[in-house]
Formats: sequence, C-alpha cells, structure tokens
Amino acid sequence: MNKFASITTIIIGAISCIIISPSLAQLKPIIFPQDIVIFPRKNISIGAIVQLEGLNLPRPKVTGNATIPLEFLDGGKAFTLTATLGEKSGNFLLDTGASTSIIATETIKELELTGEPVPKEFLTYAVAGDECPEMKANLHRLPILKIDNVKVENLTGLEFTTTIMPEGLSGVLGMDILSNFDVQINPQTKKLRLLPPTPIPAKNINDAIPIKSKLGVMLAEVKINGNGPFIFMLDTGAESIFISQKLASKLKISAAERQEIQVQGFCGIEMAEYASLAKVKMGNYELKNLETVILSSPVLKLLEVDGILGQNFLNNYQQYWRFNQRKSEKFPAEGSLLLR
Repeated sequence: MNKFASITTIIIGAISCIIISPSLAQLKPIIFPQDIVIFPRKNISIGAIVQLEGLNLPRPKVTGNATIPLEFLDGGKAFTLTATLGEKSGNFLLDTGASTSIIATETIKELELTGEPVPKEFLTYAVAGDECPEMKANLHRLPILKIDNVKVENLTGLEFTTTIMPEGLSGVLGMDILSNFDVQINPQTKKLRLLPPTPIPAKNINDAIPIKSKLGVMLAEVKINGNGPFIFMLDTGAESIFISQKLASKLKISAAERQEIQVQGFCGIEMAEYASLAKVKMGNYELKNLETVILSSPVLKLLEVDGILGQNFLNNYQQYWRFNQRKSEKFPAEGSLLLR
C-alpha cells in the first residue's frame, strides 16, 4: 500500500508573530470610540495551513489522565505545558489550532532523530507572508511523549526546517493528541485536565456548543455585533480574534475604525488591520469590545472560515472540550464545548 494517503495539517497559532506599526518602528496605541486603548502586542499568531497530500499518519495510542499546570507563553494569552519527549523535557504550546503536533528543529537535533523529508509534490500550503521560497517539512516517528501521567505512543510529528519555533518552545501539542481526551482548561487556575472521553451530561446538553471538524481542527458558529452566525476556527494557540476582509466588509467596519498594521507571519511580513468588535457571541456566551485583526491572508481562504476565535475570547471561560471518538479516523468529526 502506498504510504501516501491524504491528510491536511493545520498549524495556525503554532508560530509566534509580532504585530508592528506601519512604520516598522514604535508600537502605537489604538484608541477606539468606546475609549478602549489597545497596544499591539507581541506573540499574536497567524501561522499557516499546510496540506500534506498522501501522508497516512497513524493515530497515536494514548493512555492515562492528568491534571497539568499551564504557563503563559512570553506573557501572552496562549498556554504552554511541560512534557517529556524521549529523554528530553521541554515546553510545548497547547494548540487546538494545530491538527498535527509539531517538533522544533532544535529538539529534533537534541534527540538525534532522523526524519523522512516530505516530497515537495505532496506539499501545498497557505502562509502569512511571502518570504519563504518554499516550505520544507520532515516527518518523524517520535519517542514516547509523557505529559505527567499521560503517555502518548506511536506519535508522528512534523518538523518545519524553514521556519523558527518561538524561543523556549520544544514543540506544539496539536489535535492529534488532544482529541483523544476530554480536555478541560481553567485559565484562572492555569490548569489543564486530560480525562477519559465521556458523553455530555444531560443537564448540559442545551448549553453545549456544537463543534465540527475540518481538516483536523474544530469549527463553531459565532455571531459578531449581532450578525451571523459565521464560521470560526477555535484556536487556543491564537492570542487574538482574526477575521477575514470579507467578514469585515459584511460587518461594515469603516476605515475610521481600522488601523493599518504589519504582522510578522509564518513566512514574513503581511499587511493587516486592527479594529474592535462591539459584541462576540458563541452559544449563550457573549463578550463586548474585543480586539480583532483583519486579514486578507490565504490562511483563512484555504480553511474556508470567516475567522479564528482566539484566546482573548476563550480565556474568559473555563472550557470543557469533548470530541466524538472515531476509531477508524485520525480526527473526530464533531464534538462539543462547554463554557462557564
């Protein structure tokens, strides 16, 4: 059997980015009519979508459950956790926006792993920025990954040799691992619980937000400023909310409400705009006056979503993620998210 079957890898949120002012110089505050002042911050992720046509990656075997302390990445909103890969302990990004786990090149070298290059004819991608002449990736069969009492075996990880992982990160824990568990995230106590899968309790069914899988990541309906619903990817690895230019036009966000910025993306600088959303609602949960980045990036176009719902929304709630288990498939087709 040809080992090249079909999988698409989403790595939005996996690479740290910097929002900078149009002059590439001093960061400028943005003042909205609601008297909110926002300073463009470091570590806002755009990432990329990488389609690996023909990589029939096996589903990893996971055992155990654990309660794991979380830390913020570089003072931002995305979380990291400590895990041990083989004999090496390191910090990994907790990223529902990554369909496949990623390992930093430095970690690969320290573990003395030899991967298999992904043939360029099987590799297509959409990235933020245009400074990568080509994307190069290696596949690695990884040693056992341990996260406290959780053990992950038979894990295949991706290494991107033409990009740089944020400093201090050994890798990214993606949905290929997380979707095997019930995932409970408490931003207030900075705790992650990885638990055996369970059905939604009857008392919570009406409050559960349906989520559906596309290309290995989870999507949900979101209303913006009372309009919608629109389709957003749910991304714990993204600092902010990102919306497409098309959605910004539908929402009638005027030029006066936007500030041009430049974003350091996965493959160089990309133009974007900063704005504020008066209301963002998912399920029965609504927040007001949230910052957003407006993108014309091919990342959103390839995924065919209206935007990305990041940590400036999700971190306001305790989250309980459930994923319907599909033994014959790498990723679940759907699931649910409870917020409180």
